[in-house]
Amino acid sequence: MIALFVATLIAAALAPLTAHAQERPAGPQLTRAPELVQFVEAEYPPEARETGIEATVVLQITIDATGAVTEAVVIESAGDAFDAAAITAARQFRFTPAEVDGVPAAIRISYAYRFTLEEETPPPPTTGTLTGIVRDRRSRAPIAGVTITIENGASSVTDAEGRFALSDLAPGVVVLSLSGERLTALRTEETIAAGERLEVAYDVTLRDPEDEQSEADADDLEIVVVAPALRREVVSTRVEAEEARRVPGTGGDVLRVVESLPGVARSSVGTGQLVVWGASPEDTRVYVDGVRIPRLYHEGGLRSVIASDLVESLDLVPGGYGAAYGRGLGGIVTVRTLTPMGDGLHGTVSADLYDVSTTLRGSAGDRWRAAGAARVSWLHLFVEATQGDLGDYVAVPRYWDTQLRAAHQVRPGETIELVHMLGGDRISRGVPSSDPALVTSESRELDFQRLYARWDREGGDGSRSTIVPWVGWDRSLRASRFGDVTTSVASETWLLGLRASHRVRAFDQPGFGLDVEIGVDAEVDVVGLSRQGSIGLPAREGDVRVFGQPPPDRIASDAWEVVQVGAAPYVEGDLAFFDGALHVVPGLRIDPYARTVSRRSPREGDAPDIGLALQDFRAEPRLALRWDPYPFLGFRAAGGLYHQSAVPEDLSATFGNPTLPVGQSWHVLAGTTVRPTPTLGIEVTGFASFSEGLAVRSQDESPLRAQALVAEGWGRAYGVQTLVRLEETEGFSGWVAYTLMRSERQDAAGQPWRLFDYDQTHVLTALLSWTPGGGFEVGARFRYSTGFPRTPVVDAFYDAGRDRWQPLFGERSSVRLPEFVQLDVRVGQRIELGDTRLELWLEVQNVTNQANAEEFVFSPDYTRRDTIRGLPILPVLGLRWTF
Repeated sequence: MIALFVATLIAAALAPLTAHAQERPAGPQLTRAPELVQFVEAEYPPEARETGIEATVVLQITIDATGAVTEAVVIESAGDAFDAAAITAARQFRFTPAEVDGVPAAIRISYAYRFTLEEETPPPPTTGTLTGIVRDRRSRAPIAGVTITIENGASSVTDAEGRFALSDLAPGVVVLSLSGERLTALRTEETIAAGERLEVAYDVTLRDPEDEQSEADADDLEIVVVAPALRREVVSTRVEAEEARRVPGTGGDVLRVVESLPGVARSSVGTGQLVVWGASPEDTRVYVDGVRIPRLYHEGGLRSVIASDLVESLDLVPGGYGAAYGRGLGGIVTVRTLTPMGDGLHGTVSADLYDVSTTLRGSAGDRWRAAGAARVSWLHLFVEATQGDLGDYVAVPRYWDTQLRAAHQVRPGETIELVHMLGGDRISRGVPSSDPALVTSESRELDFQRLYARWDREGGDGSRSTIVPWVGWDRSLRASRFGDVTTSVASETWLLGLRASHRVRAFDQPGFGLDVEIGVDAEVDVVGLSRQGSIGLPAREGDVRVFGQPPPDRIASDAWEVVQVGAAPYVEGDLAFFDGALHVVPGLRIDPYARTVSRRSPREGDAPDIGLALQDFRAEPRLALRWDPYPFLGFRAAGGLYHQSAVPEDLSATFGNPTLPVGQSWHVLAGTTVRPTPTLGIEVTGFASFSEGLAVRSQDESPLRAQALVAEGWGRAYGVQTLVRLEETEGFSGWVAYTLMRSERQDAAGQPWRLFDYDQTHVLTALLSWTPGGGFEVGARFRYSTGFPRTPVVDAFYDAGRDRWQPLFGERSSVRLPEFVQLDVRVGQRIELGDTRLELWLEVQNVTNQANAEEFVFSPDYTRRDTIRGLPILPVLGLRWTF
């Protein structure tokens, strides 16, 4: 250490000479005082330094005529050690000679030597510290006993609160692994900075303690690094794949759990539609790894289009989502697929009443992984074999899907994947009749493919980069026949897309942090369409008609092409205050909408077609707030502006309107989250949306050319949803979801608001699963919902021109279908067979055999009304073999 000193010359120390002058007033006078020109630092007494003692020693120093010190005497002592050090140093001082009467002369002065200590300046830091917490991903509970090991370095074990600390780490990227009971060894990397402390949190998935899964499933476990976290969606419900697989009524299909989540209305049996927060089914978009797909479920709604074994998790965001997504007025469903991991060859084979499926996963070396899945339905084979012509009345779906994926781990935290998806659907139903004029039939077809690559890189500093280029192809056909009137709508779409994002921690200080994500969401759709038949089919939302009603006799046809281009850049930040208790997440998305339509007016004779080009730019601000003042209490709020281009099917010059503008909708929501216990959560959210520019049929008796549809529709939906969710506790898990909402439409300004065709005032879902151990599981799901609105038939008249009865309608949307009530039960058992596992389950849907009404039907003269009923009691036995 360096000792500081303060040297003080005391003028009054010239006392000897002064006294001498008093005795001899006429004697010599000091004409120049000595100046210290050579200072020697005294050695600080070691014991005094260690104890922090400071002191001052006053000396009397005699200086000769040359300026040298000839004597030093202590006149005020500070202790022997200080005195000796001061004398030794003072004797080495040098002064300029003092002068008396202008002549150099000896002199004696007093000198105070002060011993002081200065704070030590620490050397620059050379190491950093890593601290954090390890939690159960499902319950968020801390996990004790997990060993975190730095590659070729130190290790730490989490305590009872799940926390760990590793200090004295060399700066740079460190590779660390996590291991422990019920936890497959995991690896990740972090970047350590000298002199800084990096706080992280790892959410991991544990194996079932009472039913240890096979090594193959253990390979599915993965790690989620959440430091720094960028949580954008204020209201979203996430369900892990393993939990979703056990939900009764889903037939073991992970993605079918969406229909049991809050904010989702029940769809009619056989449609598989998603009606979220009162939005139209086509307004809610579905993304798989950031790639848009045309639908989540196959026709019939019995199965999703992705194999459950390749699904990691799904998120339902009914509204108020961030700037990364757009082009939809409703909510979004995002599915995260599972990156294949583990060594060796593993897979599953499953079969039940609906279909048969298989998955395979394998590896090549340490860095290459591959997986594939295929499924094909066979329900129609059972129906044809046992029920004969039942398929003429009941819509029996036929479907298939495949997924292929290969993944390469470039380095820890960086992967490249190549994925191909394919799906196909066929469904038809009809009502035969001996009278050709009363024969009705309907059929739908849909095929789609997606091919995409995904590059992910996670930096140790919390940054993350993702690039997903993709291409796709869709083909759809809808055909219906009523008597001699046939209507068909066909389309073929080629898609090209790119989604790229980069997230980085821009600012990180105690109590405040800022994460920023920038990205782009681009998509090009080239759509070819053709349509022919009645202008009244297919029916649109808001059409006043009843099931089985003859369509208008007016026939037309059209073929057109639509090209839509959108490349939306976006930026979003996450400002974290008070150590992350308060998050403010602003975002902005600039969405350009460019469109060309091959024909702006109906074709006339041999006149050449005149096309149409439109473009529009829409800025979409988004804002979300999250405040968690306590670990058990949180508040949420969000709002944003959303747009959606008109669907290509509505842009026909004959059946629609090529100039339909972009519709828009505002979302606002607010809610709170309460966690009375670590495994019990209660969420209450109020929401509202306001839409305008919706495409509706023209209210004019004779619409203008190419204006059969107009963008004069308005929409509003509002309500509150509640979710009480129990994480797995002593084998029990489940939730109760209740939504109270109202969804309305206005077909033109000034007209009265009416109920939306999919409005359901009350939607309640309660489910409970119990896994007592030994591979046994049992669960039940109860659903209740208000019936869909319908317009009543109050009378009928005989149409002599068409030789049939025509209905007369009452007040629009003034009646509803009866309430829907259904109870489903599931019982399952897992059996270990060496290194493989066999699962058997029996799922009984509609245990009480409730006759739920799906639609009103009428006699030919409309004097009697009955209902089309949903599925009766339906037991489904299935098995799944895992190897």
